[in-house]
Amino acid sequence: MISPEVVNFDPPRFLNQEYTVKRDQILNKVPSEEFGNHFHGITAVLPGEIPEIAEIQDFFLDSIFYRVEKFPVHKLLEPDFLSAFLKKGSLDARTLGTWSDVDQSIIFESGKLHLSVGKDVYQELGLSGHTEITSSRKQTATYRVTIDVRDEKFIPDCKYYKRVFWCLKNQVCLQFDWIMSWQPHDVDICPSSFAAYLDLLGFGVAQCKPMFEERILTQTHIPMLHPETDLLDVIEWVGAAALNITCPKEEDYASSMICPEPSYKSEKVHILKWRGFFPSSQAKQLLGVILRLHPEVTETTQPAWFNLTFHGFDEFRTAPNIWSVFTTTSDACHVFTSQTSRRKIK
Repeated sequence: MISPEVVNFDPPRFLNQEYTVKRDQILNKVPSEEFGNHFHGITAVLPGEIPEIAEIQDFFLDSIFYRVEKFPVHKLLEPDFLSAFLKKGSLDARTLGTWSDVDQSIIFESGKLHLSVGKDVYQELGLSGHTEITSSRKQTATYRVTIDVRDEKFIPDCKYYKRVFWCLKNQVCLQFDWIMSWQPHDVDICPSSFAAYLDLLGFGVAQCKPMFEERILTQTHIPMLHPETDLLDVIEWVGAAALNITCPKEEDYASSMICPEPSYKSEKVHILKWRGFFPSSQAKQLLGVILRLHPEVTETTQPAWFNLTFHGFDEFRTAPNIWSVFTTTSDACHVFTSQTSRRKIK
């Protein structure tokens, strides 16, 4: 059997960046085109004693999202759906089982519908867009089309709306399984009404809840955030701790990984991991809780830090796959981003 040509992809490129952001500005960085709006995983590494740890542990206890089967994209733009959900709430959705480099894929976030399609579908679609920049000439070109649902012109009586709806409705290939999350603007409206509406239309809807895992390390050496400390080494330690890999103070036979210096011994380290579908609004709220619960430094305690790492999806747009922030008692937060993409990194 001849191996197909599609497996001959160039290896992905990496772009790591680190910088500081003022504490009172860090929350404005979470929901943005720069850092992405959806996450499939969140990891918190919290050294020290935290009396209010239950508030963090139970943060996603009532969070739900939905898996919707064989849902055509044009249904998102039907007048009833627009008025009931897109205009009166915040919808986050993305297609399942699709890779933006080789498949058609769709994301709905921040009131915008992003489509990544191949050349044939793009030409048949008839909507304006642009070619995605790739790092390989051998890679099949994909095209990105963005529709701003919040635009004042995007109303059912408008010619622009009618054209967009007609173009999407006539593309039978734009039907996918989705993960969706909807939060109403009115607190008196139940979020489950979204699933009830889709079920009434005859679509298969399954309710999903985030998976939660907690582990506590005791008597563990953890690195300190000093000017001479390489943040990448601390990130490596955080990743090792999250994966239950021991990093002793000195290298041993079993592993060459060690705890970066300077370091100190912490009586307890909470490691919390969530897996699911998390819109940026939830990530922002969790980061706000982390900032509020950060312990104050006293004469008998070390200057502690908290770490919160967001794991993003492999976007067709250029965005970091990992966004990690260290909060401290100082006025600055240390941020590390890592982008792994086949898209061209400028």
